[in-house]
Amino acid sequence: MAVVQYLAGLRKEDLPPPRCVHFDNLQDKIRRNIYLELPMTDGGLCLLSPALQPADNNCEARIQKLIEDNSGILLYLRERLVENLILDSAVLERSSYFLSQNNGLLLARLKYFNELEKVMELKLYTASLKDINLHYSDKIYIGRCFMSLERRELPYKGLNLYVLSLMDQYEVLKTKSVGRLDHPEKYEKTYFQEIPELIQEVVSEVIRAIDTIPTKFRPTRWDVAEMIRVKAAYRSILHLLLELAEEVVEFESVLNFNDEDKFARYVTKFKKDLKNIIFFINFNILSELTHRINVGK
Repeated sequence: MAVVQYLAGLRKEDLPPPRCVHFDNLQDKIRRNIYLELPMTDGGLCLLSPALQPADNNCEARIQKLIEDNSGILLYLRERLVENLILDSAVLERSSYFLSQNNGLLLARLKYFNELEKVMELKLYTASLKDINLHYSDKIYIGRCFMSLERRELPYKGLNLYVLSLMDQYEVLKTKSVGRLDHPEKYEKTYFQEIPELIQEVVSEVIRAIDTIPTKFRPTRWDVAEMIRVKAAYRSILHLLLELAEEVVEFESVLNFNDEDKFARYVTKFKKDLKNIIFFINFNILSELTHRINVGK
């Protein structure tokens, strides 16, 4: 519930202006079709429509007060979320087909809030308008993002947070396996051992690389030698992520072959988050560096 208190205390005029001012058709549809889910003290979630209206009557008084007194901050949160998806992640482009099919409808669940760093983690879904109202559980998971309302952008474009979150997600994944696997013993000495080891390698490489990578991604201010050096550091991270992804994809295939459907879908979600990080490095970082190194600024 701390995040609701935090949002209630913010003033839009004290926060950075959004970086995005031009939007294509899909991006504009998403801006107008964002549903927010805010956490309640009883562990439930309050779903807010694009008009910031609660979807049902279970919305807590504290959230109602936030809507009445500071709805502008919720609109600002949505604008910053779209900005994040356009500039600082690969979620939108990777899931553009599903978002287009659902007329740009995006459901953003505020999952976690770090009070010290003022960083939010949001889980992202899409669904048709009909499914939001009648078949809520049929929504499609498309990824997650990290963002801070008080900073224009996160250090390292949030890459450290995305990679570190893989450790937490794996622990959740392992917990989900309990009672959902018919033959868990088949995987204990293979995938359940190899995947966390690879995750630890990726995390260690990111921690090592972060000491050599500029906090802010500003290639226009770097000479060619610096861009080549930074590109090599990001590529070393990418290679470990690709190795991890290969292992996860294989695990997913084995689970499906063994009819372990009840658990396989959670591995699919984990794979989606992992692939989002890989696409982010490839298209948001390495592609830009390659272009600037070879074509110029």
